[in-house]
Order: sequence, then structure tokens, then C-alpha cells
Amino acid sequence: MESTTLTLIAHDLKNALGSLEGELEALIDQPDPVLAHTAYIHCTELRRQFVQFLAVYGSSDGLAAHSEDESPIELLQSLTRMAQIKAMTLPTNPRVRLLQDVTPPPFWYLDRRLVSMAMEAALHNASRFARKDVTLRARSQDDYLVLVVEDDGPGLGAVDPNDHSTGLGTMLCQAVAKAHRSGERVGRVSMENRPEGGVCFELWLP
Repeated sequence: MESTTLTLIAHDLKNALGSLEGELEALIDQPDPVLAHTAYIHCTELRRQFVQFLAVYGSSDGLAAHSEDESPIELLQSLTRMAQIKAMTLPTNPRVRLLQDVTPPPFWYLDRRLVSMAMEAALHNASRFARKDVTLRARSQDDYLVLVVEDDGPGLGAVDPNDHSTGLGTMLCQAVAKAHRSGERVGRVSMENRPEGGVCFELWLP
């Protein structure tokens, strides 16, 4: 990771930690369940960002994927349940659905821990921009497993609604994709605007 990028990320994380500190300090003077819940959400978000930071920071020579046979649908089902539970405590979060309009391969050789981290980051980004809906799906194409996250937001280039965004999620997804190799084929990430609006994120795993 370049020193300039590292400095910017550290600065953003420091600001996020400062905001959390201010919220906790306010709770000392005046306990408030709503503010306590907000502080908790910000704490879990900061923890997620630190985990991403550590993964990306330690991948200067590339992440090492330890792949095993995994079920793509089971992985996406787990992510969907996690997002739905989170939405119960954050009513403003968009609806997250798993679409099974095509039949993906029953198993694929991948590093579930890394892929889950990447998809969580993609799901988090989509949820920040989505107006109402985020959808997940999986398919096989050209001997790749393609994991998809789509939102109905304003599309690429929109103003980021999160003042504390670090860009770590995108870097993590790219690092996870490159960690998956099969012969000469290497994983990749693609993001493009959807014709009906919003962004389509795809994680391609060989």
C-alpha cells in the first residue's frame, strides 16, 4: 500500500474514532438509548474498517487464498441473513434479497473467509447508496463463479453519503479477487452502471 494512501486511510479512521469518542462522551452526561445504539453501530462499522485495513495493509505481496469446496448459494444466504438482521436495528437500511433466477454451481473452490469479507464490503457499499433494494445473486460464466451485488442507487460517480468512507472496501475486493487463481486465470472485480439505475458489482473467481 502506498504511503499516501496509507496516510489518507489512517486519517479517515482517526476521524471516525473521534466521532465515536464524542458520542460516548455525550452518553456519560446524558444516557440515551438512541444515541447508545448509534454509537454501537459506529463502533461495529469502525471495527469492520479496521479488519479491512489490516487485510489490505498485510497484502503488499498479495493475499494468500486457502481455498476449499464451498457452496456459493450457502455463502450468499449467510450474507443475506446477516444483512436482514442488521436492517432490523437500522430501519433506514435498504431491503436485501437473494435472487436465484439462475442456477449457480453447487460448489466452487474458494477461500470462504476472504470472499465473505469482500462480499460484505460490496454489500455495505451498495447499502450506503441504495434507495430501497439491494440484491445478491450468483452464476457461472466462462469457467468463473460470478458473485453479484446490485443496488438501485444513483450509480457510479454519485456523492458518497458516508463522510468517513476510506475506499478500503474496493481495495479489499480487488485484493481478494487477485488472490484466487486457477492456472493462468486470475480473479477480478467489475463495477458498472445498470441500465435501470444503480450499480452492478461483480466478483469473478476462477
